Amino acid sequence: MDFFERQHQAKKKTGRLVFLFFIAVLFIGLLNFFLIGIVLSLNSAYEGEGNYTKFQDPVFGLVVVLVTLGIISLAGFYRHFQLREGGPSIAAMMNGRLVNMGTVEPDERKLMNVVEEMAIASSVPMPQVYVLDGEQGINALAAGYAMDDAVVGVTEGCMRNLSRDELQGVIAHEFSHILNNDMRLNLRLVAVIFGLVALAELGRIFLDVGASSSRSRRSSRDGDGGGGVALIGLILMATSGLGILMGKVIKSAVSRQREYLADSSAVQFTRNPEGLAGALKKIGAGGSRLNASKASEASHMFFGNALKKSWFSFTSTHPPLLERIQLLEPSFDGDFSAVKSEERPQPTPVAEQRQPVATDQAGLLIPGIDQALGQALPPVIAGISAAAAVDSVGTLTQEQIDFAAALLASLPPAIREAAHEPHDACALIFALLLDRSDEVVREKQLGQVEDMFGGEMSAATLRLSDLVAELDPRAKLPLADLAVGSLRRMAREQFDSFIHLLESLAAADEHIDLFEYSLSKLVIRHLETHFTKQRAKTAQVYSLKRLGHECSVLISSLAYAAGSDEGSVRAAYQAGADQLSAETEIGQLPASECGLDELDQALASLAGVSPKLKRQLVQSAAATVSEDGCLQIQEAELLRAISDFLGCPMPPMAVSLEEAA
Repeated sequence: MDFFERQHQAKKKTGRLVFLFFIAVLFIGLLNFFLIGIVLSLNSAYEGEGNYTKFQDPVFGLVVVLVTLGIISLAGFYRHFQLREGGPSIAAMMNGRLVNMGTVEPDERKLMNVVEEMAIASSVPMPQVYVLDGEQGINALAAGYAMDDAVVGVTEGCMRNLSRDELQGVIAHEFSHILNNDMRLNLRLVAVIFGLVALAELGRIFLDVGASSSRSRRSSRDGDGGGGVALIGLILMATSGLGILMGKVIKSAVSRQREYLADSSAVQFTRNPEGLAGALKKIGAGGSRLNASKASEASHMFFGNALKKSWFSFTSTHPPLLERIQLLEPSFDGDFSAVKSEERPQPTPVAEQRQPVATDQAGLLIPGIDQALGQALPPVIAGISAAAAVDSVGTLTQEQIDFAAALLASLPPAIREAAHEPHDACALIFALLLDRSDEVVREKQLGQVEDMFGGEMSAATLRLSDLVAELDPRAKLPLADLAVGSLRRMAREQFDSFIHLLESLAAADEHIDLFEYSLSKLVIRHLETHFTKQRAKTAQVYSLKRLGHECSVLISSLAYAAGSDEGSVRAAYQAGADQLSAETEIGQLPASECGLDELDQALASLAGVSPKLKRQLVQSAAATVSEDGCLQIQEAELLRAISDFLGCPMPPMAVSLEEAA
């Protein structure tokens, strides 16, 4: 099952969740109507009002059901609003501490290195990383509404007690949740369960008010009207309790299946089942339970069981631990005593982590990309196929992780440190856009930086530009992805100025090339989601028939970028058009009608199509730029930027696609 199918399945499961939630609420509403009707009917008979029953009143039944639905829905929407920040909201709920990207504490540095590798290898923007201080159980989670607001959180026990391979297995597991779009559903489950809990809380309030009123009336020898209120409160508590149980069963069933998939994906990513199995064994030896008061709300998000062991398997949010381990290591007999006797792994000292020397544990200490990968930088990626490009979307391989580790190791310390600090991260992005061929344009760009951000920023940009010029071309877009994590910490006012300057620098020479376009689109897209709080479009379009013009702009723009003459442009266009011929009518447009502005508008419309249609769009784009059987680095970057715009993360292709084709 590829990325697009996983996205489709995630959407279907969300639909099923909504349906099951509606059925559960309807059942609770009808049960409330039945039980409250009995109470009110008995009360009427007791007061001599005849045998009239509330069951004969359909309006009363409708009111009870709608009020039940309204209370649960309003509470759920309230919780959804509280968690509107996505991943950071969950991290705050768990009392997580944000880890500084430039941390020098050894265990934190080890953690950040692993997350950075995974982010670059998967082309996911660097997530914020949180540590749950004081939590000694080994556990982790990924949370958010989308890749752009995702966070990765680990307990202190997970960070300090796992070896690097074990930690890599856990982080790979969490990245699979990010790539499989599990996070959005997990957040919705939190809101659903909260709504059911709110109904129980309302019932408790009714019970307290009714009991208090009953005592007051008895003392004044009046009627016992408060008893009815208390009984209604008791009914609400009972029915909502049943609803909470139903919600937990639904939540647990969804979570267990996704944990199996995430374990499988983590092994596929790292090709190291021993690392993930080792982490699970340490959970068996030391536990994964959390002490946070709100751990139960987010229990289905964690790597291991965050609560005490459930008496019933159908309410457990995670598969049995032994079963998970034996799927990875069939010979394991369930004896955790050997794990208990192991010593705590010693972290690699930070000073050693920054030296360009190869080691087994750091994984980042390889002197350069070419030396690490055993190959010279090719001017083009040969033998690429559109199918290979599509298959790479939303996946990770060990080769890509190795590539990411080698890429990080090849970065000069000043570049790496700049990517970890907001001010210097801005200068780093500006340095990537400085013109290297025209001194006049370059001076103009530096003047724009100074006018907007001051002389210190201009000096930092100039200082970093010489280092950026020596970077491997394959490192530049991943470096921008890495810097996004720091750029999110800018002030809102700085963001507006940053975006304006970014566009000005790209257009300074009155011509935006493919790299400038790709870089600006990647950075702007990932930051806009964070600062404007606008979520990515959900799939609303299930046919391309009305988007023929937008498809024509996309394929024509790519054909002009890939072709060197009229014949090659026509051939590139035809290769892409053939992939969409069954979906819509398109035609080749003149170059004047498919510039970068037109491409922007087309992509904005196409971003709302369903996952299956996105697959066809990515395959069509890949077929266009690779029609001649090879892919230049700038063309690969443009393809990655377009895929990213569509919400389809395509990993760096300088290694993997040549082998996959």
